[in-house]
Amino acid sequence: MDDPTQQFLNDPNIPEEEKTVLVDANTRKEWESPGQWMKRKEFLLKMLSYHKQNNLKIDVDKFAKMGHMYYNMKYLSCTYSEQVVEEMRMYEQG
Repeated sequence: MDDPTQQFLNDPNIPEEEKTVLVDANTRKEWESPGQWMKRKEFLLKMLSYHKQNNLKIDVDKFAKMGHMYYNMKYLSCTYSEQVVEEMRMYEQG
């Protein structure tokens, strides 16, 4: 069965930035286990939802960076500034 987000990629009403984020969220990185990928994907989709609900600009580079930092924090025990951690918590909570 296809991923439900795939159907939106051909929708002309969805901005290109949003499509790019959806493609990234639906692409498992070679270093991610399936479970790690699903958690990163869930985080990116929550972040996307937050931006859309609050009419915030979708910055593709920021989404990519936040996705990598989320992975790094959760699975590699990397640390980031309190500002970054708080922003991630905000997105995680939806």
